Amino acid sequence: MVQDVKLLRNVDVTSGLKPGGWVLLNAPDVSQIPSFENYRLAVVDATQIALEYHLGTRTHPIINTAMIGAFARIMEAPSMDAVAEAIEKEIPVKTDQNIQAAKEAYRRVESF
Repeated sequence: MVQDVKLLRNVDVTSGLKPGGWVLLNAPDVSQIPSFENYRLAVVDATQIALEYHLGTRTHPIINTAMIGAFARIMEAPSMDAVAEAIEKEIPVKTDQNIQAAKEAYRRVESF
């Protein structure tokens, strides 16, 4: 994860984002994240959540549904019910685990 944060410092993830816009990051905490002045920051450890729900492998966790849950929480839309319904319709593999990962990320995301 530290390697990912180092990479983040070399990429302008706010390019095209208006001041006050959201930056949602997959990170275990904010201690190593660069400052995002003029933006709203949200952080969730989607990697850990994916591992907890056995999504992907230990070396390649699949974080997409966890990130969708975190996104829904910070944007206050779509509803968690709508997210769960979409996952059920579109993800035929480990559907229940993906729904639970989205719900867990919804609960755990922190905004700053």
